[in-house]
Amino acid sequence: AGALPLLMALLRACTEQGKASVADAISWLANDESTRALIVEAGALPLLVALRTGTEEGKANAACAISWLAEDPPTCALILGEGSLPLLVALLRAVTEEGKGNAADAISWLAHDAPTRALIVEAGARYRR
Repeated sequence: AGALPLLMALLRACTEQGKASVADAISWLANDESTRALIVEAGALPLLVALRTGTEEGKANAACAISWLAEDPPTCALILGEGSLPLLVALLRAVTEEGKGNAADAISWLAHDAPTRALIVEAGARYRR
């Protein structure tokens, strides 16, 4: 957890490529269930969502990190509260397959109840056959 404050500082202040790399590091850390709450407590969610204006790689890596964090049901409300849906829905139409897949995975973890599914559709996600 000692690295988390440093990673948050980098997400705030480094280049777009650097932010993409930091988001990738956070996604790897979030892969471990025991670190997810620490990542959220360190303030990662708003910083990851802010990457919606960054590079395609940064967006994809942010969606991957959000997906791992969304595996913890209590965190889902926090993720939604940070305004993550526009980022995730936009990534469903991304250039890269990685971005699309990460966004779809995150949305699948968030779509656990009818009100949230309605918010996802309202944000622009549509089911197509």
